[in-house]
Amino acid sequence: MSISPSAHCITDCSILNQTTCQLVSRRPMTLDQDTIYSQLWSQDGCYNSTLFQATEGYKVYEKFSDLMSVMMIILGLLGLCGNMFSIAVLARKEMRNCFNHILIAINICDSLHLVFAIMDAVRNSFGDFYPVQLLQIFPYIHYPFYRISLCASIYLIISVAIERYLAVCQPHHYREVQSDSCRSLLYILPSLAVALVVNSSRFLETETDRICIDFSKCGPCYDGAVWAYYVKPTKLRMDKQYIIYYHTWTWVVSTGLVPFIILMFLNLRILISLKRLRSRLNVSCSGVNPDKAKMRERRVTQQSRDLNLAIVLISTVIMFFFCHLPRLVTSIYEAANIHSILDCREKGQDKSPLWFMYVTAAVQLLMVVNASLNLPIYFFAGKSFRETSMQLIRCFLPPFIIRVNEDNNIGWRCFNCGTINLSIGAGGAGGAGGAGGHAGHEGGGSDDRSLEEFGQTSHSQEDQNELSSLCVQPRQVITSCEQQEGIPVTGREVLVTSL
Repeated sequence: MSISPSAHCITDCSILNQTTCQLVSRRPMTLDQDTIYSQLWSQDGCYNSTLFQATEGYKVYEKFSDLMSVMMIILGLLGLCGNMFSIAVLARKEMRNCFNHILIAINICDSLHLVFAIMDAVRNSFGDFYPVQLLQIFPYIHYPFYRISLCASIYLIISVAIERYLAVCQPHHYREVQSDSCRSLLYILPSLAVALVVNSSRFLETETDRICIDFSKCGPCYDGAVWAYYVKPTKLRMDKQYIIYYHTWTWVVSTGLVPFIILMFLNLRILISLKRLRSRLNVSCSGVNPDKAKMRERRVTQQSRDLNLAIVLISTVIMFFFCHLPRLVTSIYEAANIHSILDCREKGQDKSPLWFMYVTAAVQLLMVVNASLNLPIYFFAGKSFRETSMQLIRCFLPPFIIRVNEDNNIGWRCFNCGTINLSIGAGGAGGAGGAGGHAGHEGGGSDDRSLEEFGQTSHSQEDQNELSSLCVQPRQVITSCEQQEGIPVTGREVLVTSL
C-alpha cells in the first residue's frame, strides 16, 4: 500500500537488495573470521549477537534451520493427509466409542498444530511467501494457537491414558459408566479448557507493528513510500519475571514434567494389568465350561478389544516420549540457565550456545513428526482400525483390482457362499469356464463334480456339508458384490467367476 513520504520513513538504501528488491536483515560483515572471534566473547560468557551471526558456524546453522523447515513442511503435509484419513476411519459407525472419540480430538489438534507449524516454517525460512494478511493477525491466531494446539494434544493423550486405565485397571467402574454416550466429552472438554488456560497469556506476548520505508531514490524497485509489517514482542513478553516464572518454569512443568510423570504411572499400571489380562485370557481359552460358554466368550471378546486399544495407547505414548523428551531436556536446560541468559540480554548480548539452537530447530521437527505419525501407529497397532481402514479403502477401489488373497484362497469367488478354497475339491474348480462363468469337469466322484452341477443336484445333508466345506466365507458377506454385478442367484444356483 503506497503512502505519502514522511520524515519518519526509512530511506537507507544499504538495507535493500537491488537484485531481488527485498530488505536484508543486516549489512554484510567485512571483518575476517579471526577478527570476529577475537571480539565475539566477553569475560562473563556473553557474546555479541551481530558478530555471532557473521560467523561460519552460524551460517551453517541457518542452512540447517532451512532444511528443518523444508522437512517440517513436507512431513506436515503428509501428516495432515494421514490425520484426515484417521479421522474418517475413527468416525465410522462401527468404530464409535469413547476411546476413538478422544483419538479423533487428538488428530484434530495435531492437524491444527501441523498447519501452524507449516506456517511458522514458511515465516522463519521463506518469509517472502508468508502473506502480509496473516502477519497482521499473527498475534491473535498463529502464535497463540500454535502453542494451544500442542498443549491440547498433550492433555488429550493424558485423557486417553486415563480412559484406558479405567477400562483395564478398573473394569467394574468402567462398565458402569461406559453406557454414557457423552462420556468422551468429559475427557475432551477439560483438556481443551486447561490448554486454553495455560496459554491464555500467549495472546498478549506479541504484536504487529509497521514502519514506513521509502526506497524511491534507491532504484527501480520502489516507486514511493510503503508500509512494512513486522512482529515484535510486547512488554509483557520481555518482562524478566514473566519469562522466568511463566514462559520457562510454568511451561516446563505443565507441558513436560507433569505429563511425563502421569503418563509413566498410568502406562506402567496398564502394562501390569495387561499381563494379568493375558493370563486370564489363556486360562479362559484352555478351560471350557459349557454352562458359561456364551458369557465367557463375550467377556473374552471385550477383554481382547480392551487389550488391543491399550496397545494403541502404549504405542502412542512411546512415540510421545521419543519426540517430546528432547523438548523437555532443552526446556529444563533453558530454565536452569535463564538468569544468566537474561543478564546477557539486558546488556544487548546473548548467551544461547550454538548446539542449543541446533537442538531447538530439531525439536520443532520432532513435534511435527509426533503429530504426523498417528495413522501408522493406529494402523499397525490397532486391529480394528486396520480392518476398518481396509474396508474404507476398498470402497474407493475399482472392482477389477480387488483380489481375494487369504489363506489358501487363490482368487475364485463362489457367489452362493463366498470364496472357494481350491485346495479342497480342486478338480471341480479347475474346469471353470472363464467367459461363461460355468464350471465343467471331466471325471467322477463327489469332489470332482462341477460346482454348478453340485448346487443343482445335491439335496442330501452330507452333500450340502461338502459344499459348505468348499466355501470359506458366508454368502451374506458378498451380497453387495452380487447386487453390484447384477447376477441373479437362486437358492441352489452356484456361479464361479475369476476376480
